[in-house]
Amino acid sequence: MSAPSWPEIQSTKLDAARRQLETAISLLFTGGDAISTHTLAYAAFGILKDVASHRGEARVLATAEALASAGRKGEFWKGFNRAGNFFKHADRDPDAVLLGMPEEENEALISIALSIYGDLGCLKSIELQAFSLWWSCINFQGIDDVKEPFISWLTANHERLHAESRNELLELGRELLHLLKSQPPPERGRSDA
Repeated sequence: MSAPSWPEIQSTKLDAARRQLETAISLLFTGGDAISTHTLAYAAFGILKDVASHRGEARVLATAEALASAGRKGEFWKGFNRAGNFFKHADRDPDAVLLGMPEEENEALISIALSIYGDLGCLKSIELQAFSLWWSCINFQGIDDVKEPFISWLTANHERLHAESRNELLELGRELLHLLKSQPPPERGRSDA
């Protein structure tokens, strides 16, 4: 019996969300298309929000609301939903043009989706870890349980975290992701304590 010429995809909802976020992060850090980045992050966010709601994880959703609010909760969600729905639907407005979506929304959307993902108890891949560390650094948030090579990267780049240019900050994220991906996998059965 031969293998089918087209492989079949199997995925859980959480695996799909993780893969969408990994791809969105890759696009973000490599200067990929902002609309594709937003579409993937928004789809992952929708899955994660629905899973949290289905599981009755009110605390998880409250955390996402708090991250989003920053004094303008309604405005924040309206912006995400406006862009996310614009990129997903064309039934009512096939000739519409989206104006005024800042690309920085992508980073915030990925951050909120990752917060929900982590709060659901999911393990973060290297891409998700790199983004989380980078996001915490550029927003000067505390980071728990840090290890090498991140500590060395942070020490070497602490001045660059004050960059005014979004491109410079994204370059830092790209460098961190590359560094973390270049590390050998941890040995099984070995304790890092």
